[in-house]
This record gives sequence, C-alpha cells and structure tokens, in this order.
Amino acid sequence: MLIVDYDELGIATYTVCNNQGLCLIRTTSSRIANYVERHVIYAAPDLRLMVGGDPGSRTPKLIWRHIRKISK
Repeated sequence: MLIVDYDELGIATYTVCNNQGLCLIRTTSSRIANYVERHVIYAAPDLRLMVGGDPGSRTPKLIWRHIRKISK
C-alpha cells in the first residue's frame, strides 16, 4: 500500500506498507516507493526491506530479508 503525504511546502513523502500495515519504507523518492510497492505483493509477511548499508546488502538482486530475532 502506497501512502502519499504532502508537507506545508508541498514536498511529497511516500510511505509503503505491507498487507499487515507495517511500514517498509518512507522516502521522498517516488521511483523507489513505486518500485517497492510493485514488489511488496511478492514478499512474505515476515520479510522486511533490505536497504544498502545493512549487513549482507551486497548480495545482488536481493531486496527482502528475514527479520532478525534479538535475544539477550
């Protein structure tokens, strides 16, 4: 689901959510938002978007990854 918000200066902010309502990305780039929105239908509910700079992001053609479980 793609949500477009405009601030007081008229700058658009795009938010893409999965079917569970969780935010996957929030950006000012319509190209990135449209790309993610087109591909979110293929992602399983337990996957999140991998952004450059994340560990393992050098793997080509991989935009989805499993949620890491953090334990103490």
